Amino acid sequence: MKKRIIALLFTLVFAITGVIAGEAKVYAEESIQSAQDVELSEIWSEDALVGYAVLQTKGVYLLDGVSIINDAGGGKIGCGGMTTAAKKCKVSVTAIVERKVNGTWSYVTSWTVTTASGYTATASKTLSVGSGYYYRVRCLHYAGTDGSSSCTDSMWM
Repeated sequence: MKKRIIALLFTLVFAITGVIAGEAKVYAEESIQSAQDVELSEIWSEDALVGYAVLQTKGVYLLDGVSIINDAGGGKIGCGGMTTAAKKCKVSVTAIVERKVNGTWSYVTSWTVTTASGYTATASKTLSVGSGYYYRVRCLHYAGTDGSSSCTDSMWM
């Protein structure tokens, strides 16, 4: 049920963005859901921690960005993020996974997904992680010339 609500919210955001940006025809003609978006939807769950981007009001390209982490079971985490643009442009998201060691966040891994000309960039992976640590995901979001970041709360594994 929660996945349906989230999917409906994303659809509403995309529809409103198209009307505001004056590009509703583009949204109707192009599919903005890719295979990566489907992968990211598997991370969304009731147990997922989600971080939202803090947006600057000066930007015209970046609509929003989210970071996601959840316990995928068996010593694994599902993690990633998504960047959404208000206008068709170069869009990217860099997902950074970190682990807390002795009170300090340490780098585990990162990856970047870029869409040369589109509305979304989605990065998602399932990673095997060590137990007994806190983990979080930070994402860097870029659309056109706009940029922001988001971060999840920490999750004990």
